[in-house]
Amino acid sequence: QRCRGLMCIPGFGRALATAATPRALARLLCPMAAACVVNARGARADRHVDDWARVETSHSFTGRMCAASRWEESRRHDNLFVDPLSYKLAGAEGRSQPMGAWMMVPRTRFGDDLLHRAYAKEREPCRQLVLLGAGMDARAWRMEFPQLDVFEVDQQTTFDVKEPLVAAERLAVRSRTVVATEFTNRGQWARDLKARGFRPDVPTVWLLEGLMMYLNMDDSVSLVQELGRLSARGSVVFHDAITATYVQERIKVAGAPFLGGSDYYGELWRQEGGFNRYFVHDFRSLHVDRANRQLWVDHRFPEATPERCAGQRLPLFVVAEKV
Repeated sequence: QRCRGLMCIPGFGRALATAATPRALARLLCPMAAACVVNARGARADRHVDDWARVETSHSFTGRMCAASRWEESRRHDNLFVDPLSYKLAGAEGRSQPMGAWMMVPRTRFGDDLLHRAYAKEREPCRQLVLLGAGMDARAWRMEFPQLDVFEVDQQTTFDVKEPLVAAERLAVRSRTVVATEFTNRGQWARDLKARGFRPDVPTVWLLEGLMMYLNMDDSVSLVQELGRLSARGSVVFHDAITATYVQERIKVAGAPFLGGSDYYGELWRQEGGFNRYFVHDFRSLHVDRANRQLWVDHRFPEATPERCAGQRLPLFVVAEKV
């Protein structure tokens, strides 16, 4: 009976008859069923998307997990954001293992709100967005910024899967540029970014969501230095992170281990990156307000200074700005 509604899809009956094994039948049914899936905005999922395409690294796979979490959030009636591409960007592999909403929902909304503020500034408004470790991010399609140039920086395997999925989608920004690189080869990402048209003289929003904890501290320092050299006055950076003690938990996500954490991220951005205004949020100060569909920060909660971070297992939200 479940398959009866699929018989209206051209070629389905013939394909069903030729599925020789249960595995072949399963691979057939999922993409076909996707033609009948309705996303959070009522638009049908693409019929011809390869829902079974796979990325090749564990780090890239976490991007699909994040997209799956955004898909779950988008389906809620009290969602904090809607990502109409998240279902197909997650793919079958991502939807089988969504990233935890406890982190993904506030992190995504925090980044969205920061981008809105930076874009709307009267002085030195940001007109570039760089997503370091972009994964399956969809801000270039889901957020209307007509004067914004977006640069997505990540491993080649991410874009091998992502680009066919978004090829027919209408951008909501001025431009989107893909930068395939490797973060473990120091300085390579910065050289690749400049080669693809990034302008260091333009104020930029840098979003490093789900990146810093996968880098050891030596690589983190190098990244901050490179990013600082590329950042004009008025640029702002946001990333999530963990304290130094939290690294001892030896956390792995989809096989990718957390390698780096610090109690001194604010000072790191000031000393090594030249970002002279910063604030480190203790994750416990962030509140998801479902009733009003917003994220708010309890400013009565003290900043996560090195003294407060010492010996504590804390997730952090770090914001730094060049002023």
